Amino acid sequence: MESSEKAHQFYTALLAHDISNFNQTTRGYLEMLLAEQMGSLSEEQNRVLTTCLRQCRRIQSLVDAIRLLERLESEAPKIEPVELDAAIKTAVVMAQQEFSEQDIRVRFTPARRVVLAEPTLQDVVRQLIGNAARHNNAEVVEVELELEQVDGDPPMWRMMVRDNGDGVPTAKREYIFTRLESGRVHGSGVGLSLAAILVKRWSGRLWLEDTPSGQGAVFGLELPAKVA
Repeated sequence: MESSEKAHQFYTALLAHDISNFNQTTRGYLEMLLAEQMGSLSEEQNRVLTTCLRQCRRIQSLVDAIRLLERLESEAPKIEPVELDAAIKTAVVMAQQEFSEQDIRVRFTPARRVVLAEPTLQDVVRQLIGNAARHNNAEVVEVELELEQVDGDPPMWRMMVRDNGDGVPTAKREYIFTRLESGRVHGSGVGLSLAAILVKRWSGRLWLEDTPSGQGAVFGLELPAKVA
């Protein structure tokens, strides 16, 4: 069994490493083409190449998720105070870089908020913002973060993430956070599933509000607050 587990880890690491390297080369050439370093592009060519580059970024996100899942299986949580606002700001920059062809605007009121989590909190917030960008056809992707402290034992910081995207189709709602656990293969990406695993690891809660179809999505996130 131990030998089989080591082989599994080796093949997973090898596959992730090689896919990442191959994908990086493809991304590099696509970025050169989009920068018109090899000649000017028509509007249609630009659109097609932009779509290809977006898919390359999603491949890299999937590889990163596999690597993180592999690490989570072998490591106990290392809970520590994390500045929520700093994690949000980093996540916004990461999402804007990942979806550079879109105008992503995130609104929230900065303050000093500290939660008990891990540094990967920024990845959870990035997934929520990225989800809005991925399912949004508007010229400007608007994301609003509403933050408040909720009394309890322990007290929690609650963040509601509202966007102007297309919302989450009814058929996807039942497994949007459980794809990794349920083994469902239809759909794409494991970002929100991974986010749910991380939040649960930190004794928090992640959920999707019930909103009318076509009127955006509203996600809720609660994490234990650091008590002074």
